[in-house]
Amino acid sequence: MEPVTIGQVEANMTTDITTDEELRVLLRIIYSAKCTEAPFKPAEELKRGDKVRITLEKVSEAPKDEKA
Repeated sequence: MEPVTIGQVEANMTTDITTDEELRVLLRIIYSAKCTEAPFKPAEELKRGDKVRITLEKVSEAPKDEKA
């Protein structure tokens, strides 16, 4: 399956992040307390006030339920 862009969001950094620090993106459904973390180390240092864009892509289909 080819990746499909689901959405994008832009935000301003609220603190400095170096390339050896872990940055985390949290995905959460608005009505649920459950969330998924996606940690990574940025390829470039980020400074407070930098604007960043996060792009969400669907890269695979969920496994089909064999019972159905």
